[in-house]
Amino acid sequence: MSVIENQNTPSLLEMWKFIYKNLNPIGMMPDKASLDHVQIFRLYVELQNLDKTFRDSIQVQVLRNELAYSLLSTLVN
Repeated sequence: MSVIENQNTPSLLEMWKFIYKNLNPIGMMPDKASLDHVQIFRLYVELQNLDKTFRDSIQVQVLRNELAYSLLSTLVN
């Protein structure tokens, strides 16, 4: 069974929705007719990885801010 046929893999429509949501606002939406299923899947996976990396970096910054606030509160009290 190929990766594209895997049950956990979203449908092409779901992948296109995710791609559209992430690339259309910045004007980088590819032409649907120019990509085959494998290229769509690769683009989807790459965007998913970038999205996870972005979310992880935001989470790190939030935790740093909370730690700094906690240390500052301890020092002040």
